[in-house]
Amino acid sequence: MSSADKPSTAMQLNYDALMDWPFEPLTASYDKDDCIAYALGIAAGESPAITAEEQQYIEDNDNLKALPMMAIVLNEGTMWTMDPATGIDWRKTLHAEESITIHKPIANAATLTANYHVEEIYDRGPGKGAFMYEQRVLSEADNSPVATIRIGTFLMGNGGFGGDATRTPAPVKVPIDRVPDRSLDLGTPSSEHTRYHLGEQFVGALKNVPGAEGKPPLRGVCAFGVAGRAVLHMACANQAQRLKHMGLRYKAPIFADETLRTELWFDEVPGKAYFRVICVERDAIVMDNGVLEFEA
Repeated sequence: MSSADKPSTAMQLNYDALMDWPFEPLTASYDKDDCIAYALGIAAGESPAITAEEQQYIEDNDNLKALPMMAIVLNEGTMWTMDPATGIDWRKTLHAEESITIHKPIANAATLTANYHVEEIYDRGPGKGAFMYEQRVLSEADNSPVATIRIGTFLMGNGGFGGDATRTPAPVKVPIDRVPDRSLDLGTPSSEHTRYHLGEQFVGALKNVPGAEGKPPLRGVCAFGVAGRAVLHMACANQAQRLKHMGLRYKAPIFADETLRTELWFDEVPGKAYFRVICVERDAIVMDNGVLEFEA
């Protein structure tokens, strides 16, 4: 039998199963050491322009502050999309969007419980993939929410399962028709900082990105963290408790030993701004459609 005669091995996404996936709550604790490790993992304290004001995130003392972006890496759980029962072709998935909504400041030590659910899956049609939003809500022992993490994943191998694409949320528009109100260059972690290097199973497709040859690719949560450091400085005077919401779309991979330029535009409404992130060395937009809400 020729390859053309072989039956299709495309996986069929099980919409009903995913919308009712039996996630178990996950309770986990973190402490000051974890806060510092996260901050160092996203290169906090390494950029001369803001080194002094970032000491609050990396010095182990009574005044240590947790970066709000850290919510993304708390109670992450397992990569559940690898379960064959989902029908998801996990080898053809792309981490496309990320957002955090902070309900109360992230403490420098706590025990939190995460509850997960799939929010919705949008079908782009046969051969066009699907888009899935999932949420993780972090809560304290009294069930009061601390943060909501929303993740958007492009399921490239799962289009045509019969779902609806007409209600797919439109991305936030960044006002690039005018000059940014503020801009800041920050370095990504060096190659020696391996905390947020991308897992080997995902590295293959990124080995030959022009301009990044030989540099370790970094996880999206690291890119998000570096962008978060920039917007905290530009919009919140690096007062972590002022950040209320931050969301963006990933456009291209980032690597160790690069420079990320975050451009910020303030909205007419106080406490709201838009941003995008450019890799200076590769002249490439790596994060876009960014939106920020903060205490004005």
